[in-house]
Amino acid sequence: MMRMMVKSKSSGALSRPLARLTALALIAALALSAPASAQRSLKAMRAAESEERDLAGEVAYTNSVCGSDMDARIDWGSVSDWPEGESLVDACDGALGALEAACRSGAGKERIQSLSSFVCAGDGDGPSLSGRTFRYGASPGQSGFEETADYLDGAF
Repeated sequence: MMRMMVKSKSSGALSRPLARLTALALIAALALSAPASAQRSLKAMRAAESEERDLAGEVAYTNSVCGSDMDARIDWGSVSDWPEGESLVDACDGALGALEAACRSGAGKERIQSLSSFVCAGDGDGPSLSGRTFRYGASPGQSGFEETADYLDGAF
């Protein structure tokens, strides 16, 4: 039994330097590639946080105009093809403007006040209403005001 332990130690000792070398090579490779990908991820995270803050501010303004209490969120799963550097929230702002205009005119104000959430998406699907959630699927370069105003005229 003692002999088996000695063999086991000696055979393990031969592979330990190779294992250490492999581990060091892997760590070095990760260290060299990590800063670029981590930097991109950090940049994307900061951009997403900025968009979330901007949307929350825009919806807070709509809430103040309409007397509503909607929360706001971005459907991040819908923005995979959204152009880099173009604000998704700016594209959804026209839809919020149409909600505000409807509240100011009184047309559908009670219905808008009953909404619980506004979802800004980047899939180009336009305005839709499901229960108490108003969703606007924006398209790059379009405001969405008229499209949403037309939708509200038919929905309310």
